[in-house]
Amino acid sequence: MGHSRLDLGIFAQYASGLPIPAPYAQSNLNSVLLRNLPTGQPLSFANRVPGQELFLKDLNCHCIDPTKDLVLNPDAWTNPSDGQFGTGAPYYNDYRYQRRPSESMSLGRVFKFGEGGTKAITVRMNFQNIFNRTEMQNPTGTNYLAAQTTGTNGLLTGGFGFINYVGGSTFQPPRQGTLEMRLQF
Repeated sequence: MGHSRLDLGIFAQYASGLPIPAPYAQSNLNSVLLRNLPTGQPLSFANRVPGQELFLKDLNCHCIDPTKDLVLNPDAWTNPSDGQFGTGAPYYNDYRYQRRPSESMSLGRVFKFGEGGTKAITVRMNFQNIFNRTEMQNPTGTNYLAAQTTGTNGLLTGGFGFINYVGGSTFQPPRQGTLEMRLQF
């Protein structure tokens, strides 16, 4: 006499997006202090402009067309005075990348048979990215003075808040499933 059992497993993780580094100050401070920092090393960060929105579009709204829309607001930042350090912090709690939820699910069934149910066949299907979420790349945000650029086809190719769409915008793989079967005897 045999019996079976149904198993369901769900893993879901939801969190705020990671903090976006504040843009670098675009001032002459390096030359005044006679310092030569390696590329990508800011000596000072830009100052925030009070009352200005940090984003032109909400990164979590799913309404962004990366071929046409810049998402970060360059007017929210300003340079410190020449020869001065910025008062801006490297990160702000309200200046974050898109949320990246992670959702997985598994569904399985165990079929027991044999004398005393000592033998079993287990069939399980595991899914990753069960809701098939597409997530865009992070926007560029180190130089708030970077001008919007477009290619010969009229599509965005750069600027402050540009989201690179070349080669696909998927941060995680599309929905995937794995079918497993195990015999126990």
